[in-house]
Amino acid sequence: MTKVTTVAQRVAMIERHQQGESLGKIASEMKMNLYTVRKWWRRYQRQGWSGLQAPRVQGKQALAAFAPQVRYVALRLKRQHPGWGPDVLLLQMSRRPSLAGLRLPKRSTLAAYLQPYLGRLRLRPPRSVRRPQPAPVAATDQVHQRWQMDYKGDTALAGLGLVQAWNLCEEHSGIPLATVIYASQQGRPTRGVTFRTIQANLRQAFCRWGLPDQLRMDRDATWLGSSRLEWPGTLLLWLVGLGVQPIINRPFRPTDNGVVERLNRTWYEQVALGSQAQTVAELQAATEQAWHDRRTGLPSHNRHCLGAIPWQRFPQLQEPRRPFSLASEAQLFAIEKVHSYLAGWRWLRKVDKTGCISLVNRNFLLARHLAGQTVRVTFDPVAADFVIRQLDDGLIHRLSLAAISPAFILGLDSS
Repeated sequence: MTKVTTVAQRVAMIERHQQGESLGKIASEMKMNLYTVRKWWRRYQRQGWSGLQAPRVQGKQALAAFAPQVRYVALRLKRQHPGWGPDVLLLQMSRRPSLAGLRLPKRSTLAAYLQPYLGRLRLRPPRSVRRPQPAPVAATDQVHQRWQMDYKGDTALAGLGLVQAWNLCEEHSGIPLATVIYASQQGRPTRGVTFRTIQANLRQAFCRWGLPDQLRMDRDATWLGSSRLEWPGTLLLWLVGLGVQPIINRPFRPTDNGVVERLNRTWYEQVALGSQAQTVAELQAATEQAWHDRRTGLPSHNRHCLGAIPWQRFPQLQEPRRPFSLASEAQLFAIEKVHSYLAGWRWLRKVDKTGCISLVNRNFLLARHLAGQTVRVTFDPVAADFVIRQLDDGLIHRLSLAAISPAFILGLDSS
């Protein structure tokens, strides 16, 4: 694949596309990356023919007009923190006492200076070619309309061992809302982290940012109760009761949760990679500082932020649309919404040889003569109980479960 193009090649790309050839065909026949061809077509659309001839300064010449300290600090920071991009580097350089009063380069100039070093010094691992991503189920058009949450799996740190990060972000703007770091052990889920832990994390986020309309998540059993969705976990019922619609990703489709997946990578590159933290508390503090910088001090490449600092582009991020507090949680929680949500579920259960079925991790005795039969379980929102019927609709039993009581869902009764 050709990485550096000549002006003649760029002109040929534009003329061929104007004549009706697709960008993909042009890239294939000219043996170039599709994204390179598309980049020059877009530049032509913005700047005309003159945009194809813009000189590109690279290497050491890019910072030739700046003080030697600027070049030294830029390269040193990049070597210490390979995951930091030009925006983060410039922010950190502006805080260096040794550079006080010195003129700093623009983002593009700094990127051009560092480019020759990336491969030679292994400052950045090679990246695979981006593949087309599936369209989202429904696009957001305002902030706090939908959040996303996910785990960043085991990450090994030199001074700390294995850790995991629970990440929460706002989908429309892409800003990080919260991250909680946990120690991990040999690839197994962090001990002591249950749905109650995630519930407590979300409570803190709700107090800070308010309630979103929707919360997107993958099929982690910690918050779903069952990755196969055999039963809506308590965390889902809690969200529904607060008026937050849970959206569950399709199986094996991490791109459904693309914004928080990108945040996972950002956390690794800009916080974990090169970290000298010796305790979880130190890593947590570094994470919170990095997220504060991304919200208030760094321009965002999110497609809705248009290169602006998120705080400036979306000032409404700081004002909750639906305020939440611990004192008001019980009043905001509506058990009727939970009942309506459960009414949309259907369960099929096979009666075992003892005449029992399993529901919500508990066994319930029906009748021994039903052994081997499959029964249908539904929820009656009027009576607020579960109805068990044979497949021919013959009523077998009704039962009530403490697992759907407000006290249990809110965590007031953990029995």
